[in-house]
Amino acid sequence: MKYKLNEPKMLADITEGTAIVINSVTGIYYGMNYFGTAIYENLLAGCAIDDINTAVAALPGAPADVEEKIRAFVDKLIAFEIIVPDESSATKPAAIDPVIAEADSFTPACKDYKDIQELLFADPIHEVDADEGWRPEK
Repeated sequence: MKYKLNEPKMLADITEGTAIVINSVTGIYYGMNYFGTAIYENLLAGCAIDDINTAVAALPGAPADVEEKIRAFVDKLIAFEIIVPDESSATKPAAIDPVIAEADSFTPACKDYKDIQELLFADPIHEVDADEGWRPEK
């Protein structure tokens, strides 16, 4: 199975090796560890989950349960609505840096943060009327 970013609902960026994804509807944002970001990048690049599992399982030091860890991570991304199935047929080979995988103990992670929801929705861009534009209160 292949996946893609759930656009336009999700806004995403990768900075210094970590993915940050913001749900534009709820204001919840998500942060991934380095290994999770590597898997996420491979998914968005068009790699099938089976190919990612195979590539990671072949890395030196990969634990026996690494495929279950990756499946749980992908299930979490789906539950958070960060990614959705991609029906395109083209696939790309997976590439995972073994140093990144080992540094995070072969455990991808994605955590949700709700601490700036109110701040995101206080942005006046959310108060734009389709006919009148932005009209700040005086």
